[in-house]
Amino acid sequence: MIFRIFATLALLALIGGSLLLGRQSRDAETPVAAGRPAEDLGYGARDAQLIETGTDGRPKYTLNAKLIEQHPKDDSVQLNIVHMILDDVDGNRWTVDAQRGDIVHGGDNIDLTGEVHVSGVLPGTDEPADITSDRLSFDTRTAVVTTKDPVTFVWAGRQIHSVGIVASLKDSHVQLESAVHAIFQP
Repeated sequence: MIFRIFATLALLALIGGSLLLGRQSRDAETPVAAGRPAEDLGYGARDAQLIETGTDGRPKYTLNAKLIEQHPKDDSVQLNIVHMILDDVDGNRWTVDAQRGDIVHGGDNIDLTGEVHVSGVLPGTDEPADITSDRLSFDTRTAVVTTKDPVTFVWAGRQIHSVGIVASLKDSHVQLESAVHAIFQP
């Protein structure tokens, strides 16, 4: 009889200890990031550099980001603190900077937001050009930046404001879309 009572108490203590240890190990697990379950996360990188090359093996563009996160469930890639470099056909270097970016359409476009700044030299002019906006889209295949948002274009010491722009960084074609305002002073 005493043996049965002792065995029952030992079994109850074993079950209670297992439940207590199981609860403690679940509490000690790393918490999941807010907004997305852990199973949705793909790759991630800090201080990353991506280089896309053409068929000739030369870089088409270089993308640097402080943080890159892939989310395979919705096929999205987010970038934080973005800096891009590309060269046009004349060898002039263009830079693109933004606070955030999203790689979309399988890498064909990079949508940039937050203090977006594009700068370089227009081929054949030797004059620096700057494009600033809060939002721009960069087509990685054609090196064309576009936006339908307000934009400031500075070239040859002249500042032009418009709503929307289409600018080919490879062949120096810039088209201001609408509401163009400029002041030219000698």
